[in-house]
Amino acid sequence: MLIMLLSVSCRTIAPPLPELKKVPEKKIEPVISRMNIDIEVDMNRLFQEAEKSTPKTFKGKKSNCEGMSYTYAFTRKPIAFKTKASQLQTTISGGFSLELNYCPLCITLWNGNESCTVPRVYASCGIGEPKRRYSMTYLTKVGLSKDFKLQARTTLKSFIIKDPCEVTFINYDVTDKVQKEITKELKSMKSKLDKELGALNVRSKIEEAWRKLQEPLPIDAYGNLFLNPNSLSMTELSFKGNTAEFSLSLFFSPLISTEFQRQQYVPLEPMRKEPQVSGFDILVDAAASYDSLSSILTRTFRNQVITVKGKRVVVRNLGIIGTQSDQLVLRLVFDGFRKGVIYLVCRPDMDFEKQILRLEDIDFEIKTKALLLKSAQWLLGNRIKNEIMERAKIDLSSNVKKLLSALENRLNGEVYPGFNVNSKLDLLRVNKIILGPSKLYIRTNITGKVNLDIH
Repeated sequence: MLIMLLSVSCRTIAPPLPELKKVPEKKIEPVISRMNIDIEVDMNRLFQEAEKSTPKTFKGKKSNCEGMSYTYAFTRKPIAFKTKASQLQTTISGGFSLELNYCPLCITLWNGNESCTVPRVYASCGIGEPKRRYSMTYLTKVGLSKDFKLQARTTLKSFIIKDPCEVTFINYDVTDKVQKEITKELKSMKSKLDKELGALNVRSKIEEAWRKLQEPLPIDAYGNLFLNPNSLSMTELSFKGNTAEFSLSLFFSPLISTEFQRQQYVPLEPMRKEPQVSGFDILVDAAASYDSLSSILTRTFRNQVITVKGKRVVVRNLGIIGTQSDQLVLRLVFDGFRKGVIYLVCRPDMDFEKQILRLEDIDFEIKTKALLLKSAQWLLGNRIKNEIMERAKIDLSSNVKKLLSALENRLNGEVYPGFNVNSKLDLLRVNKIILGPSKLYIRTNITGKVNLDIH
């Protein structure tokens, strides 16, 4: 009888593997959130490029057979840039020279050509003497079109010739006449300025950044952050000193996953028009695989001793192997008085106020229960179930704080040469969980602010 008892006590408990029934394919449906990013652009580099690309001299002329004809040449000093509330002011000053000729009367010859009836009278100013001084000012308003092309609207605010150019041989001050003619030329220059600004390859830069947004961002031990961008909107530019300021809103459905997920590329849609908001209050979904949750349970229960009716059970491993309907199936490996495996079922539940994930309604899986009734009834009862239910509490508040810190670190610093991000995340809370076939989906709420400096 003693030998029989010893043989029974040493036998390994090995119930049949439970029949796993996957829960219906479901997960938290993505919700588009909005993140407002305050952007500051240092304009000094743009000013330097404009200074380099603008010619130091420019010329023009007007030729008439009858009346006044002239040729002018301008030289400039360094361009002076100044910003207003929503416009860029460009002032160009320097000196100019002027060559003139005058014909009082022209006639048309038999061959159709025109000829002056008397010898032309020639004169000049700013040639062989100090150049005449001038100053011109342009105002430019810059923005982005809905197809992400740079748009500039430039107007000539003023053109002033500071030194009169009086032609004494005909006692005629041509300053006003020349100023009107040159003003026409300068007004036509503004369309060239707008065209040059519009030719800047802004869209390609934005599309490059858009592609970067669709790449996963590793977050320490939490897996990857998938931003899943949807669209963009932008406010009008305003200026503060030599800094251009505007707000960019990113509409996206962020997801944190412990497993890599291949994402389909989303092309950049036309820009949306949306009212401005401050900061962000977004929903971020997290997909925690059952393997990752199993590692947490194993760390919690490994080598824990549970005494059942005076018999010691030492937990060696506790993990999630799948689902049955709306329940998780747990696999508990143990030794001690007896060794073996038992399977249990449970329901995940979330205490949203305390941010604690619990395993509730723990019970023996039906095949395990049938085996224990025949071979190890002492294991049945509430002792093991209660111990697991008491200890299987995953405090997500501490994990959330670590995740918040990891996210904040990942969203700070230089993300691209010349692009520096400053992020401050204030709050991250879990507000929904859903049991999926192979993952537990968790919806979180994050608030904070993001600032982007471009140099």
